[in-house]
Amino acid sequence: MENSVAASEPLAKATVGRVFLRSLADAYRRHRLLHAMAIAALLLAALVGIRTGNMPDFGALEEYTQYLLLAFWMCGCAFALGSFFHLALIKRDPEPLGTFLRSLGGFFGDAERNANSLNGLAASLAFISAFGVLKGAIAILSPFAWDEALAHADRALHFGRAPHEWLWFVVQSPLAVRMLNIAYNFWFIVLIATVFTACITRKDTRLRHQFLMSFMLTWTLAGFFLAMGLSSAGPCYYERLGLGGDYHSLMQALTAADRIYPIWALKTQDLLWSGYTGATSGSIGISAFPSLHVAMAVIFALYATRRSRLLGLVMWAFAAIIMLGSVVLGWHYAVDGYAGALISIAIWKACGYFLARFAPDGVAS
Repeated sequence: MENSVAASEPLAKATVGRVFLRSLADAYRRHRLLHAMAIAALLLAALVGIRTGNMPDFGALEEYTQYLLLAFWMCGCAFALGSFFHLALIKRDPEPLGTFLRSLGGFFGDAERNANSLNGLAASLAFISAFGVLKGAIAILSPFAWDEALAHADRALHFGRAPHEWLWFVVQSPLAVRMLNIAYNFWFIVLIATVFTACITRKDTRLRHQFLMSFMLTWTLAGFFLAMGLSSAGPCYYERLGLGGDYHSLMQALTAADRIYPIWALKTQDLLWSGYTGATSGSIGISAFPSLHVAMAVIFALYATRRSRLLGLVMWAFAAIIMLGSVVLGWHYAVDGYAGALISIAIWKACGYFLARFAPDGVAS
């Protein structure tokens, strides 16, 4: 009996391995378009990098990574504790720890989920790596030339006043500026959490592919090609570019708020400017039009709305806060945000239409 049990163990492991490899191959075929988009972005980044010699600003990337790892560690611990206490106090599970550990084992032991996750994450990470080079090359390939035009467009659209002047009651509140800065930085956590959530979803649906395709296309078409065509630095750099003091009062107000609460945007703006001027090596890149913060926040909201109406409402509110923060913190002209929102909606709908007609075999509707 013992020999038969021992002999069956390698057979069971081999069967599990074959099941996983089959799932991985099927998932690869379903993700081939996403892989092709990521490879195209890598090739484009390689060509751009050869021409410009541009590399990502690894110092800034490291700083952001530290914040993100800390946030995910805290959120992961909070989720684990919340799940455990829900089982123990709400469901009255007699063995809450055992049930929780078994649920984790089932979650991470699912071959279909793991296959989708590996393919989705591989394509996403490859694309993000490529875009780090592309964004840093924008100002090198296409020097800033549109700031004055965008500033004038802002005033024309807002009845002769700059948008931040209409929001002066917010700008003058150090606490409000601080809260907007926290939300603006929290965008990075939402970005990675949303991409991660979409990638590890067990059921491979059109919605999942629509999100990942929209994610890549928005960054590429809007964040690189359009950004080069209308290359601009943003209000926070307006005076440094020698274009006048139109935004001097805004930056003074942010500096005053920084004396009361840390306004991280100012430090990041200085860091990016140092990379742009060559004071430090590398640069993540300065680019105002269109606002990718707003564009991606809208993509998050569109995706969340399809998953949950309540979550969608929360994410639309978050997108509005990001739009407000982009103006108040001096990162963007309002037209940058408007354009980002419209472009992301158009790309989302185009991807949905494409997948409705040409979704890869095996992708659920």
